[in-house]
Amino acid sequence: MQSTTHTNATDSPVKSEALKDNQFRIDAVPSGSALLVGDAAVFNVGGSFCATEAKCTHRGGPLNEGKLDGSTVTCPWHGTQFNVCTGAVLRGPATEPVKTYRVIVEGEIGRVEKEN
Repeated sequence: MQSTTHTNATDSPVKSEALKDNQFRIDAVPSGSALLVGDAAVFNVGGSFCATEAKCTHRGGPLNEGKLDGSTVTCPWHGTQFNVCTGAVLRGPATEPVKTYRVIVEGEIGRVEKEN
């Protein structure tokens, strides 16, 4: 099997640019999926990006690994459901909402903004 690698000089500055801890490539998060970005989970809800803290408020389950259905993520550990855009608990056992963060998209790069 023969393989050839082509490099496009016009693409290299963007593709080789190092991302900061709070940044991600939007094509890495297809619609209906999630990505861990630092300690936040970024969700693509029909082309719009929402972000929450990555750990479930019940027992710390990884929300970025949960099933996303519309704007609802189900924690893979105990089944708590959250609205990923508002942070609200939709179904327990968790009782505390998750923190939400603003996502800014500039071109092909997304950025999670946390307020201190």
